[in-house]
Amino acid sequence: MNLQAREFLNTVLHLNFGGMYSFATNGDILDREEKAIDQAFPENKKTSHYETAYSFTLDIVPFDPIILGMEAHAVKFGVRTAYRLHFLQQRVKSGDEYTGQVMDYRSWMVGPVIHYAPNIEASDLDYEYTSDGGFTLYALFGRLNGDLTAYPAIKDYGVSTLNSNTAITGYKFDVGIGAEIALCALNFGINLYYSYTKIRMNDAIYENSGKDGNLREGCLEIYVGIPIESFIEPIIPRF
Repeated sequence: MNLQAREFLNTVLHLNFGGMYSFATNGDILDREEKAIDQAFPENKKTSHYETAYSFTLDIVPFDPIILGMEAHAVKFGVRTAYRLHFLQQRVKSGDEYTGQVMDYRSWMVGPVIHYAPNIEASDLDYEYTSDGGFTLYALFGRLNGDLTAYPAIKDYGVSTLNSNTAITGYKFDVGIGAEIALCALNFGINLYYSYTKIRMNDAIYENSGKDGNLREGCLEIYVGIPIESFIEPIIPRF
């Protein structure tokens, strides 16, 4: 008997398109921003930073799933690649609201992914198994590049600043868990993950702080995916 988990696990590729929002954002770059905001704004103010991103991920999972626990659940191993467009925003509320974009950058990442289906059922066709949902575990590492603009809310407040723009490079590390469900021809899912970002600035635009910085974030990502159950085999002439 050839046991396979379908819909969620019985796929070789998962093409996912989504959006991310960071619900917890901190790091030494934001500490430097908030120190300058404390000096520029009155005491009765509220400062916040948050990041959004547009994401594209590709899970490559070409191997058969492993059926576990008396044929009750299944697991599959693969590789995830990710490309994201990131936007880090700043907001200061002091009577009026003053906002601006601290960073916009692009990241490319790759790493292992595990697809786990907690429940599988026998299919009516070909004695196979089917699963319409499950969980993902993953870790990603990669590079980034983009631009940083220091003190955007202070500029919006009307205070001029010098030497506040620079290009940035660096690397990112993400580790997270996701949940996914298959509906008709599409998969819908959510990821919850921790992200660490190490940044190198071309120019030292923060006073007495050097060119290095970091961000630490808790992120929530929602996506819609296109599952592909098999590769297209090339037509090879036979003689």
